[in-house]
Parts: sequence; C-alpha cells; structure tokens
Amino acid sequence: MKKSRIAVVVACVAGLLAGESHAKPLKVYILAGQSNMEGHAKVETFDYIGDGPATAPLLKEMRGADGKPRVCEKVWISYLTGSRDNAGEGFGKLTAGYGARRNPAEDGGKIGPEFTFGITVGKAYDGPVLLIKTAWGGKSLNTDFRPPSAGPYQFRDDLLGIFKKQGKDIAQIKADKADKTGHYYRLMIKHVKHVLGDIKRVVPDHDPKAGYELAGFVWFQGWNDMCDGNTYSDRNSPDGYALYSKLMAHFIRDVRKELSAPKMPFVIGVIGVGGDKATGGIANLRPAMAAPAAMPEFKGNVAAVETAPYWDYEMESLLGKKAEISRRFGAAYLLTNDGVIERPEASGPGWEPIGSPAPADRVWRFMSFDPRKESGRLPKNEKKRFRNVTLPAGLEKWHTPGFDDSKWSSGVAPIGKGVWKHRTIGKGTVKFKSDWGAGEFLLMRTTFNVDKLDYESYRLSILARQGFNVYLNGHKIHTYIWWKDEPFYRPIVLEPQHVKHLTKGVNVLAAYANVEYDRRTKEPHASIDLMIEGITKEAKAYVSSKEYILRQMDKVCSRREQRIIAGASNAGFHYLGSARIMAQIGKAFAEAMLEMEEK
Repeated sequence: MKKSRIAVVVACVAGLLAGESHAKPLKVYILAGQSNMEGHAKVETFDYIGDGPATAPLLKEMRGADGKPRVCEKVWISYLTGSRDNAGEGFGKLTAGYGARRNPAEDGGKIGPEFTFGITVGKAYDGPVLLIKTAWGGKSLNTDFRPPSAGPYQFRDDLLGIFKKQGKDIAQIKADKADKTGHYYRLMIKHVKHVLGDIKRVVPDHDPKAGYELAGFVWFQGWNDMCDGNTYSDRNSPDGYALYSKLMAHFIRDVRKELSAPKMPFVIGVIGVGGDKATGGIANLRPAMAAPAAMPEFKGNVAAVETAPYWDYEMESLLGKKAEISRRFGAAYLLTNDGVIERPEASGPGWEPIGSPAPADRVWRFMSFDPRKESGRLPKNEKKRFRNVTLPAGLEKWHTPGFDDSKWSSGVAPIGKGVWKHRTIGKGTVKFKSDWGAGEFLLMRTTFNVDKLDYESYRLSILARQGFNVYLNGHKIHTYIWWKDEPFYRPIVLEPQHVKHLTKGVNVLAAYANVEYDRRTKEPHASIDLMIEGITKEAKAYVSSKEYILRQMDKVCSRREQRIIAGASNAGFHYLGSARIMAQIGKAFAEAMLEMEEK
C-alpha cells in the first residue's frame, strides 16, 4: 500500500515555492479509545518483560543504556486525556509515562500501547513520527464516541417502558443522553485538527516543506460496550453485539471523511481480557469488533488485531496471592480466621501502640443514636452511608477532653453489631467485644496516658466498616467518607499538623461512625476499633528494608511467583496492569499497521 494508497501529504505552499525539501514527511498516527488505550501498566512492571525469551528483546528497545525508559528522539506524542471537566494535553518526545494520568500534563508513570507502537513504527521509518493520542477511561462507542453518521442514540422501547413505570423523567433521560452522545468523538477530532494546525508546537524541528502524512489510526476500546445491557440487550448471544460492528464501520468512515483521508489504514484492537478462555460478553463482543475488517469496502486498509494471545494466564492465577500481599503491606494488622487481630511475629522492631493502658485493655465510653431529622436519614440499601448528622442535644462537645461521658455505655473495642464476614479468609467474622447499641450512629471516646513522644512517625490504625471522623484531644485528625468491604486494621499516617495535638500525659481519642445494612436482609452490621501507634527511626528503616519485604512476601508465595506478581499492577480489565502484556499489544498494533502500508 506504500505506493498505491492515497496518502494525505500536506505541504506548506510557501515552503514549496522556496525550494524542494529533502526532509522526510512527518508520519502521523492517531490512537484513540478508553482506559486500555490510556494504559494502566506501571513502569515498575518493566523488569518482568525481560523474564521471557520472546519479550526480553522488546525490553531492550524500551530502555536506554542507563536502564531508564527510552526517550525516542524522532517520535513525538500529543496526548489528550482527563475528565470531562478537566481535559488536558501532555506532549513531547515519546517515552514511558504517556499512559493513564491523574494530571493530563504530567507523567503518570504508566504506559499504554503507544510506547511500543511508537518505538516499532519509528524503527521502520527513517523520518520523524508523531502520535496523536486521545483516550478517556469508561467510554463507549455507542454513546461517548458515537460517530455522526450513526445518527442519534436510539433507546429500546421496552427500556423506555421500564423507565416510565419507575416514574422517571423520559424527556430528561433523552436530553442527558443526547448531551453525552458523540462528545468524545468530537473532542478527538477537534484535538487532531488542533495539533495538525500547529505541528511545530509539538514537534519543534518539524520541516513544513516536508509536510506530513496521515499514516494510520488505532482504535482500542470495548469494555463499556461489553457491559452495556441497556444498549445490547442480548449480550449472551453470539450476535448480541451486531450493533457494535455497524457503529465501528460508521466510525471508520466518519474519521476518514473528517480528516480527508479516504484510505487511511485503520487498526481495531480487539478486546482480549481473559485470553482465549474468556466467555460471555467478552467472547461475544470480539467477533463484532473484528467484523469491519472483513467488509469489502475496507479490504486491505482495515485490520483487526486480537489481543487475547498476549494474556498472561499464570499472572492471572496469582491475583489472589497478589491481593494477599497487598493486604499485608496495606494493613496495620490483619485478622485471623477467627476474626480476631493477628499479631505480627516477633522478628524485629516495627510499629507499636503508644500510651497506656494497652489498646486491648482500654475502656471506651460510647453511645449510639439515630438521626433526629428526616433529612439525615438514608434508605437502607444505600452503600455509601457516612454523613454528618445533627447530634442529640447536649453532645456538641462530645469529642473534647472536658466532656462528661459518665452516663454512656462502657466496654472494650472492637465495638460492633451484626455480622461482618471475611470475603477471602475462610468463613470467619469480625469478633466485636462490646455491643454497638440500637442506633445507626456511634460516638466513642477513650483516654490513654503518654510518657514519651520520641517516635520518628505516627499513624492511626483503624478497623471500620463505614466512614468515620477521628478526633485527638478535641481536634479532628482524619475523615473517611467511603466504606471498606474487607475487615482489617488500616494504617493512616498522621501528618505534623495532626501529631502536634498528641501530648505527654492524658490524651482523649474519639471517633464518630455509622453502621451498614445488609442489602438483602436489611440487618445492620458494623465494627470499629482504633489506636495511635509510633515507629522509631531504626524500626522504620527495618520495615522498609528488602529483607523485611521479602520475608513478608515469602509467607504468601515463592520467589518465582513474586517475580510474576511484580509484573502486574492493576486489575484484569486493565490487562493486569502488565507492561509485558501492553508492550506486546502496542508492537502488534504497529506491525499490523506497517503490513498494511507495505501492500
């Protein structure tokens, strides 16, 4: 196709009049999609690429002589990403870090397919290359990237009937959908034209006389359509995603028309999560994604690249152990099968509770209550329940040292009610030692005596089902507004502005929390316990040492398994956050593109 296809080569007229340029035209590739086009493979997972003979050579191309991610001297990138209200651009020479980003303009420490795609096409072409990438997580083809020629989104009649029975505002639902329809398609096209309108902004040494060529487009998406039962009502059928094929064909035609590139090569990255063993929606979506490549009008210039062959089954099989390791390093203390605190082995110094009596022996004063006002109540099926409600009269200063709590209930922690089950540790449940009471909300406070404050760092260790406010000597030191499904003590490092409220002598520690309700039975369950801990400078160095970290990991898996686990940094739907997987995918996209160019 290198000679036969109609390439889009744009040259500056003034430059042509000034004389012929011997520079190669800038090859421009557009990359677009949702979260896997963003890319969630952390740079820290690069080492595992070198463990396989098939991928080790690829790692050498991804790193420079100094061992750091390679900076491509003749490949540039402009990357538009970010939330709808916070979209932004990052640009520069291609290197690692152009994956998913919190701040669109800053290195996110991750890669998507763009890194090895750019390396591969750059190696095959002796001129400059520009990648224009636009990607946003959680976006669909049927709505967010919907192409203009597909027309407006069409709601199913049966779905509208359901909405009507539920008393929903149909007109508003349609208006909201219309507002979202095609929004990210338009952003994508606008950004591509913006970059092409001022190439030197991104590629400073671009030669306008040499022009540029729109060399190809890569699409990598699918997850949100796969999950969308409102749009695809028969997802369990092999033909359940036929609409996706039609939308994809519209997308290809519209992009080519918008950019005046009627034969621009187009690569469709076919969703490969779960590998060849995937079933259900993922398995049924794959042929629908690939179908446009077989259409006569796209013969020779649209290719579907299967990504399932790059799935790492062994890495997937170790996700449970990876989660266990994360719990061990993310927990202050784990809980045993019996639901009681698991004390760390006496193998060296570490974090230790401060003050006396010891946390297990401290007496807490506590009371529970229900919201006084209707505005403070929530349906029991609401998962996120933490909120600040009006307290009963006389409790305005309940968390301060001088408050009289003598009429409250007393007992040791954890304070709780109902059944909070482990999901991953046998069938044990959290064992609470004092009954919460009848109310949804709990106020609890205790005192402890401190005789030394010479620790390097301090932390709050807390077991809590829902959100909470924590106070120290009348000052709020932490708020958490969400919930936790897994029961273990979580560490929260205290900053200097919080530690300053800790004093020698008597201290008051207090917490405000609430229960959660079982969505099926509507029965309440909750458990809460907390303490402040300190760690010395020497102990902090020890628990940060490689020796300590390896010993903790050895409790869970072998050294070989640890190596594999280190190659993953995210969940399965993000290809395990594996640079090894993502690097192979990017290379495969590039090879498919180059193959079309050569025909």
